[in-house]
Amino acid sequence: MNIQRQLDRLIAENAIDDAIAIIQSIGEMKDSSQLNTLIKHLRLTDNSSLRNEIALALSDIGHNTAVEPIIEVLVHPKTKGNRGTLLYALENLDYISHIVTIAGFIGDDSFEAGIQLLLLLENVIDQLSEEEKERCRKMIEPKWKMKKNEALQDALELLS
Repeated sequence: MNIQRQLDRLIAENAIDDAIAIIQSIGEMKDSSQLNTLIKHLRLTDNSSLRNEIALALSDIGHNTAVEPIIEVLVHPKTKGNRGTLLYALENLDYISHIVTIAGFIGDDSFEAGIQLLLLLENVIDQLSEEEKERCRKMIEPKWKMKKNEALQDALELLS
């Protein structure tokens, strides 16, 4: 049985641990032939463990085709409170065109996600135009006025 059908079957049968083992091997082998299958399941699953493993495998493969689907899942309300790994997965990919969207999450999620968001911002800060920095600031400043947390302060300092 080919990998795609096997993975589809395991996920349909809710054999998540077995599916995760296959997904991890796909990532370790950097098997880009499975990109579409991984992306399909990333978008469809409500299982946060499965979603995280898929995101990590996509990151390991390193193909920028994965950026849009990861962002799509990242902004979905179903991932609130479980965004840290999705953000980490972006680190190996070209996410700069989504930096304003990413910056919009600073201060909204877990401590882990906040640290990862700052790291993603820091990684591209020198590549951002003044306009992009300003758009990021406009996303963060209203939150800073309401919450005044450290992640928001650090982001604003980075953007100034």
